[in-house]
Formats: sequence, structure tokens, C-alpha cells
Amino acid sequence: MKRFEYDKTLYFIDVPVTGVVSLIVFLIAVGSIITNHIPELMFLIGIVAFYSFWNALVAKVTPREINVDGEMLTLRSFNREDAYDLTLLKSFKIREFPTAGKMFLRMDGGGVLKGRYWLNTKNYSEGQELFRLLLDMEYEKHPESLKARARRVNTEYIALAKKKKEAR
Repeated sequence: MKRFEYDKTLYFIDVPVTGVVSLIVFLIAVGSIITNHIPELMFLIGIVAFYSFWNALVAKVTPREINVDGEMLTLRSFNREDAYDLTLLKSFKIREFPTAGKMFLRMDGGGVLKGRYWLNTKNYSEGQELFRLLLDMEYEKHPESLKARARRVNTEYIALAKKKKEAR
């Protein structure tokens, strides 16, 4: 079993503080709309603030801890634990941002409360390993996807280039 844990200080700032501040901004925006103080702008600000609040404190899209045990992936945040058996999932999709070390993970399409997660792997213990491990899981789950085929071609190309370089 492999365990990855979010840095405690960064987690406190990234999730609970962001969620509470977003809730306060949302309430201020609603108050401003009711009092007719820049209602169009406050409506847009309110939508963004509510979305941030929802993701941080209701949907819990940023897990505090990630455990990988064979085919089981467990994500924990606050008092919630979401466990997924990868063999039973129909879909395990990742949109990765390698230079930032971030990824958006969706399982079975994701939902309003469960199945979608934002992972800033640089903030987890052994974050690079977590990043590679999750990409490998996606590769194994969807070996015929365009992304998997591109990975195979790139791997073959790099191996071939390495052989040619060594032959010189």
C-alpha cells in the first residue's frame, strides 16, 4: 500500500481557508445583489465564490490523503472517504498539467458530490511518484485511448533514438 499525504499547512490554506473565504464572498455578493449594489458584477463574483466554496467544503474535490493499494484507490478529505476499485470503474480519466504538477481526475464521468478531484501533486508527499502512478493507472484502464497510443509511440521512439545514439 502506498500513501500520499497533502502538506498540512498548505492543505489548511488551500481547502478550509479558501472555502470559508469563498462562502463569505458569496454572502457579500448576495447581500450586494439584494441591495442592488452593482448586481451584475456581484452575480458573477457570487457564482465564482459559490463554486469555490462548493468544491472546497461540500464536494471535497481536494483530498487530504490518497492511498493506492493494488487496484484500490482511496481518497480522504475531512470526514469523507471515497474508495474506488479500478477493476469496477468504467472510466478513469485524467487531464494532467505536468509543468504545474496538477491533474483533474474524473472517475465514471464525475458527479456533483463524488467522482471528480483536483490534485496538486507537488503538495503531496512523494508527489512525482503520485503523478506517475495515477497516469499509469489511466494507461492500464484505457490502453486503447488516443493518449495511451501516443504514450506507446513516444516510448518506442525514445527507445529507438537511444539505441541509435549508443550505436554511434
